[in-house]
Amino acid sequence: MQLIHIHFDNLKINSQHRRIVIAAGLGIFLDGYDLSIIAVALLLLKPQWHLGAVQTGLLGAATLAGAALGGLIGGRIADRYGRKILYLIDVATFFIAAILSGFAWDVSSLIILRFILGIGVGMDYPLSSSYIAEFMPKMQRGSGLSWAFTLWMIGAAVSAVIGLLLLQTGPEAWRWMFISGALPALAVLWLRRNLPETPRWYMAHNRPQDALRVLRQISPEADSQALHAAIAAQKQDEQPIRAWATLFQPAWMRRTLLILIPWMMMDISGYGLIIYLPTLLGSFGVHSHTAALLWNVIFDLVALGGIALLALTTRKIGRLLPQNIGFALDVLFLGTLGLVALVAQPPLWLLAITLFGYTFFNNFGPGSTTWFLPVELFPTDLRASAHGLATACSRVAAATSVFLLPSVHAAVGDGWLMLILAFTALIGLIVTMILGRNLEPGNRSLEEISETDPEAALQPAA
Repeated sequence: MQLIHIHFDNLKINSQHRRIVIAAGLGIFLDGYDLSIIAVALLLLKPQWHLGAVQTGLLGAATLAGAALGGLIGGRIADRYGRKILYLIDVATFFIAAILSGFAWDVSSLIILRFILGIGVGMDYPLSSSYIAEFMPKMQRGSGLSWAFTLWMIGAAVSAVIGLLLLQTGPEAWRWMFISGALPALAVLWLRRNLPETPRWYMAHNRPQDALRVLRQISPEADSQALHAAIAAQKQDEQPIRAWATLFQPAWMRRTLLILIPWMMMDISGYGLIIYLPTLLGSFGVHSHTAALLWNVIFDLVALGGIALLALTTRKIGRLLPQNIGFALDVLFLGTLGLVALVAQPPLWLLAITLFGYTFFNNFGPGSTTWFLPVELFPTDLRASAHGLATACSRVAAATSVFLLPSVHAAVGDGWLMLILAFTALIGLIVTMILGRNLEPGNRSLEEISETDPEAALQPAA
């Protein structure tokens, strides 16, 4: 029986918790900012460099492909060597690549630099989510993760505004768009400069005194005698660190598939629409660059509202119900837009209702929940690895979607494209409903959630 988690699961939220959420969440801000700024930059790059569908797809997918690699390696490193060790390296990678992207001399160099930038982004995903989950009290963990994820959409909205302003400076504005991402990266580096390692990671690696030191730092008023007694009891429960392959053992396979498939399905539609929204709006009759970017800003603000609603309600309704609701309404909105587009040009009011409805409920549901379910459903020694694997698979799906979407759109048109995206949401809904039964994290501690698989075999770390 693990006892130490009871102490920090029942702490009151204080300034340290808020700083942790902000410092971790700003890494997500960088992801939202940079993955959205490319949508604006492509408005200039396509005519300036005479980009075809393949080159446009590669540029849009490069960061996502890098994020797949970054998530895969970053998650395992974080479980083996600590969350903190990569917390500055990943942002530094982002910072350098963002600046260099502004000096790209051709499409090949820009694709390579965007790929490197994506590695930094991908490494941050399992780190930030694990870091927040392991520090937050259990009753506030869901809302803390949700509020942190609002920073993704804030980053996307800010990038659209910055892109709109820089768009007026001339044909080379895309260079400054990429370079601008380095400024918030500096703020993240400063905020993270002295963050501690998580107590849960220290306990998983049999370093109780280090865990005790961090707990005192987070909550100086905690009863030291009670903490020492809890740590003494914890030592009796020492276990070896499990190998990455444990995620694919029968005891954990249902959870692994639950975090992989819905996130992949969500990213196929989500990232395709985010990166190509200004371009897609043109095919629906919104031809002005300024008008398209204003739609983009509203798109991001509506998404922010969806995440905020989840943050305010997740303590009562959990994670899986919003995920099911979101996927179901994704099918409704995208399917409706697709069916109308098959027979006629959708009117502007229908375009607004369906796209904004999709955006709101997707971010109330799977657009957010798929990000933090991986760190809630797995124990400490597998947590970042599970999230890193899910990040990698989701980014492969997103990169494939972003790469193929221009060609698929050109081949099948608006209507069938929307119906294809609606079908991916339907798959996400079916998988969540089937595999998610009895796996709602709710307000339980991370230890209680992971103990629902007591038969999971231990595998020494490779």
